[in-house]
Amino acid sequence: MRFAFRLTTLGIVFVFMFSVIGLRLWFVQVAEGPTLALAAEELTWLSQSSPAPRGDIYDRNGNLLVTSRLVPAVVIDRTFIQPDQKVDLIRTLAAALGMDPVELDGLYNKAGINGRTDPIEVSPETAYVITESLDDLPGVEVVTVPERVYLTGPTLAHVIGHLGVPNPGDLAARPELDPGVRIGQLGVEKVYDRYLEGVPGLVEYRSRAGKIIDQRAPIDPQAGDTVVLTIDLDLQELVELALEQGVQLSNSDKEKKRAAGQKVFSVTKKAAAVVLDANTFEVMALASYPDFDPQLFATGIGEKAYKDLVDRGVFNDLATSGLYPPASTFKAITYTGKLEKGLPFDPNRDDVNVQNQTVHCDGTFTVTDPGDASPQVKHDWYFPRGDKGWLDIHGAFEQSCNIFFWNVGWGTWRAYKGTARENILQEWATGLGYGIPTGIDLGEQRGTVPTRELFEQLKEIQLETGRGLLEASRLELPGGPWLGGDLIDFAIGQGFFTATPLQVAVSYATLVNGGKVMEPRVVKQVLDGDGNVVFDPKSGVIRNVDISPSTRASLLADLNRVVTHGTASSSFKDFGEGLDRVGGKTGTSQASLGQDNHAWFVGVAPLDNPRYIVVVLIDEGGSGGAIAAPVARHIMQYLMGNVPTPIVKGDEAQ
Repeated sequence: MRFAFRLTTLGIVFVFMFSVIGLRLWFVQVAEGPTLALAAEELTWLSQSSPAPRGDIYDRNGNLLVTSRLVPAVVIDRTFIQPDQKVDLIRTLAAALGMDPVELDGLYNKAGINGRTDPIEVSPETAYVITESLDDLPGVEVVTVPERVYLTGPTLAHVIGHLGVPNPGDLAARPELDPGVRIGQLGVEKVYDRYLEGVPGLVEYRSRAGKIIDQRAPIDPQAGDTVVLTIDLDLQELVELALEQGVQLSNSDKEKKRAAGQKVFSVTKKAAAVVLDANTFEVMALASYPDFDPQLFATGIGEKAYKDLVDRGVFNDLATSGLYPPASTFKAITYTGKLEKGLPFDPNRDDVNVQNQTVHCDGTFTVTDPGDASPQVKHDWYFPRGDKGWLDIHGAFEQSCNIFFWNVGWGTWRAYKGTARENILQEWATGLGYGIPTGIDLGEQRGTVPTRELFEQLKEIQLETGRGLLEASRLELPGGPWLGGDLIDFAIGQGFFTATPLQVAVSYATLVNGGKVMEPRVVKQVLDGDGNVVFDPKSGVIRNVDISPSTRASLLADLNRVVTHGTASSSFKDFGEGLDRVGGKTGTSQASLGQDNHAWFVGVAPLDNPRYIVVVLIDEGGSGGAIAAPVARHIMQYLMGNVPTPIVKGDEAQ
């Protein structure tokens, strides 16, 4: 009885189990059959993308600078290759391509099962030969792919940039990127990559036994958007040539100095220039020397060639990222700061007449109490050649008298040391764009505006880490590490102070346009394929600096005095028509030990309605008046409609 019950129960369990299995089979085959069949069919579809041509780049006048062209290339689609065909295929194709079979095998393996190799660009002749042999090359296709074409060569290299395959950082930031498609790696190509890259095409198909059995309608690639720059190509070409000639002028001058027994440390190799619209902050020209040819990166650059470029320092855009003490070009900021903020003199100094607001520019400046440090004597740039006499702010600016501006810094220190106004000059400089990013649509450095707070931070880091950020003697001084001598140096654009040529341009643009600060731009518009504006990066006013009309007018007049009677007069004597409508400021920046001075010049034109700000920097070029000023004069002649005259050395002056 008990055995029969167990047998019955077991039978019921088996019947139930087979019923469940049968029901599931019916559900899969009948109820879900069509859905599963469709899913299985979908899994057999393979897809391949085709790269899109990148968008064109034009200058502000409609000159085509960068475009894309279709070139032949070879790809291997592993979907159509049987395992026993690989060895012969690699050997035969490598010979036709002139490649190392090991390298081609690496590309093959990288593609993965059912994958496609990255396109291998070939000449039309090679493409024809391979096309004729496709019957013997399973899985090989001859296709056309877009190749970037840089029509102006090295011109504008730092603005336009170049392409390269995505690095790990790019892929982490943008997971959607195709690792085999080149993206922008510098300049506009990088910053505006999402607009320029376009939309890849798509082909989907099913295959069986290495043959296509079905194919969907292909989706054609869509070219990227068009980028229009603020750059004027003709002006850019003139600026770049002028910079090269400025470097040559500096080296020629150094050879003469060596022959005369004067001390010269180096060969001049680098330079930068900016032409900025003072009203719109559009960058009309931006150059850095040395440069490079972006075409080298269009299809990939070899390791040795790339290392050579790195060793030459060609990728560093000195115009936006080169950090230098701005030297006497900064006197325009101290000048306007004194007039607007009432920066005081020290009434106890013998070389100052507070009542007349004049300073004795005799070539020597003595500090007996620079803030709990030892006394020091500083010599002006013209010492010991002569005494320029008692000068007011106008004469001091014209003659670039350091002693006048040292006294502004010293008087400010003595009056405001330890108070809320101690940083009044630094705050004025920061408002004009120093020590902060300009916001340009390229990479940039922010520079350094020295303050007591910064030096205290550096001291703390140095004590904790042992890094030599400051002179060791500063750490022991009761009043240190920030001293009165630091503010003296800052007042003439020296010391711990660094800025980029672009920041100098922004500060002058702000001063001459009445106090309007905007973000400089190298891109004017981005247009789609139909010419519609898809991005307009015009900058609005980000802040206003209070500059009275009288201060502005005074500065403009004194900028003209610099080129007509002052430190740049020898370089501008043959300027031609309109000399009364241009102005500028020389600067000679003291470099590190073992380096020659850096040569600066800032030009402004036309003075009756300022538009052009021209900044020239010759790295270790020497004197601003002798080397940088002639380069800037050449550029300003062009801007003012004159025929530019040869770039020849001017008088030695700061």
